[in-house]
Amino acid sequence: MNVLRVQCLAGFGLEVPDVEVARAFYGSFGLAAADETAGVLGLSSRRAVSAEILLLPGRHKRLHHLSFGVHAADLPRFEEHLRGLGVAPSSPTFSRIRAGLWFEDPWGTWVNLTPAAYRPPPSAEPPTMEPRIDRHLWRELEQQVRPNRLGHMLIFTPDWQKAERFYSDALGLRTTDRAVGKVAFMAAGSGVRDHHCFGLIHGSHRGFQHASFHVDGIDQIGFGALQMKHAGFSEGFGPGRHAIASNLFYYARDPWGSWIEYYADMDKVSEDWKAQDWNDLPYVWPEWAPEFWSREMNANLEPR
Repeated sequence: MNVLRVQCLAGFGLEVPDVEVARAFYGSFGLAAADETAGVLGLSSRRAVSAEILLLPGRHKRLHHLSFGVHAADLPRFEEHLRGLGVAPSSPTFSRIRAGLWFEDPWGTWVNLTPAAYRPPPSAEPPTMEPRIDRHLWRELEQQVRPNRLGHMLIFTPDWQKAERFYSDALGLRTTDRAVGKVAFMAAGSGVRDHHCFGLIHGSHRGFQHASFHVDGIDQIGFGALQMKHAGFSEGFGPGRHAIASNLFYYARDPWGSWIEYYADMDKVSEDWKAQDWNDLPYVWPEWAPEFWSREMNANLEPR
């Protein structure tokens, strides 16, 4: 029998005080609006088969739920497994917004397990390009950025080590690396995968820190940064390359103080990967900016 693991990050939900402001922000980022039912707006990347972000109206911006993709045949096994851990699956009033199994983690975060086919990550190798002889590459670049897929997200959580243990025990997520005292990065499924699809940041209370969407390379990251700035969302950080996971990045701040990221060229891990604890800086370029890591980037502005 296969090991019981979630296969991927399927999406998440946010409550926002103004859905139209959120629509404009995420639309500028390159996500397309999907079906809007009962006040819930769905947003999708280019290769998504269903809405990855669900936006719900609320008094404040706050994390509403997490959603992980599982094999459909594993849903009954997950229900039995969760009950064995003392976690009772439930049917919240909003359960219609995503199919599958719902439960609350010990800190009150709603988690959804939904049937979803896993899509392998892009190869770690750059695509082969024809020799640039008698060509103007800059004239051929696609400048309108629409991300390929949701790659990962990080949330703030109290009881950081207990939360890491819970998500490992309950969902089969495996820790791939840690930034000592700050972040645990976790991968889903088996076989070769992105270095992480989920992460936990130690904080005073639960909250959404950032979500990251895959694009094809550094040009798409650069054009994405311009796209956001031209749309009036000029506050961001990058481009750069991370240390842990090695991915290229650009972060744009949303209207409520959290972040969304374009990423490319992330490390892949196999079953042989061994997690390590690191004390290195979070990125290797650009120049070190302490406010990014210690204050602005890690400011949990959600209400308790």
